[in-house]
Amino acid sequence: MAEAYAMTGDPALKAPAQNGVKVILACQNQDAHPSAAPIKGGGSSAVVTGLGWDYTGPSNRTDTSLTGWNVMALKSALAANLDVGQGMEGARNWLDKVWKHCNPDWAKMDPYTAESFFPYSWFTDVEQVDYINPAAICDTMPRNVRGVNFSCAGMVCAVFLGHHAGDIMLESFANEVVKNQMPTKYPCNTYYLYYNSLGVFQVGGERWKKWNAVVRDLLVNAQRKDDGCFDGSWDYQGTVFVGHDIGRVLSTVYCCLSLEVYYRYAQVAGGKK
Repeated sequence: MAEAYAMTGDPALKAPAQNGVKVILACQNQDAHPSAAPIKGGGSSAVVTGLGWDYTGPSNRTDTSLTGWNVMALKSALAANLDVGQGMEGARNWLDKVWKHCNPDWAKMDPYTAESFFPYSWFTDVEQVDYINPAAICDTMPRNVRGVNFSCAGMVCAVFLGHHAGDIMLESFANEVVKNQMPTKYPCNTYYLYYNSLGVFQVGGERWKKWNAVVRDLLVNAQRKDDGCFDGSWDYQGTVFVGHDIGRVLSTVYCCLSLEVYYRYAQVAGGKK
């Protein structure tokens, strides 16, 4: 709705879009931990209390997947000149805090070779993380001792929260994705595919050329070409992400979104390599 208002300027869309933003902001988690960070330029008493979001409303748990969708929604609202309050500042607080927690040697990382980890969940009251159980993900997904890396959503959030080419967080996310999460065949995890395609496109450069050459042809060749009603869709069997059993509509949506990354958002991060 925010995108529709930004593109059309239809006054009938402004109030509903702003109300949607209000719901998002009302559901944003608050940082109850004593280490809450000051807002830049906000004065000595200004404190970022926001974090990310959880499915149940404000809680001590921040869900990376849901937070990624809300960050994109707020980014669209900003483009429409809607009031997003301190929603983006809170999300930046969450991203920075969790990334540094999961990558304690971040200050020593080489942006050309380092790879970042990012969790599925963050629990602010105890400052602990949780990774997706590898058993819940298809065999083509990367594994490590901590579970499945959710760097795909971390990378997209980093882009839309102001990180640019050369930034160690963004570069190390992109390095990890291109090295470890490049799909080799369809079916694959189409949820990861969309987030990764969006993020790597934003990073640009040689990594995007490499990613695009594989993913573009993989999706075009996997699209159904039938005389029947499945023509133009993508099969959902074997895509294996949480919710994949919703069926063909959702698998087709993710594949379409992956092929729309060229047009959906202008590149804001720039390309370093």
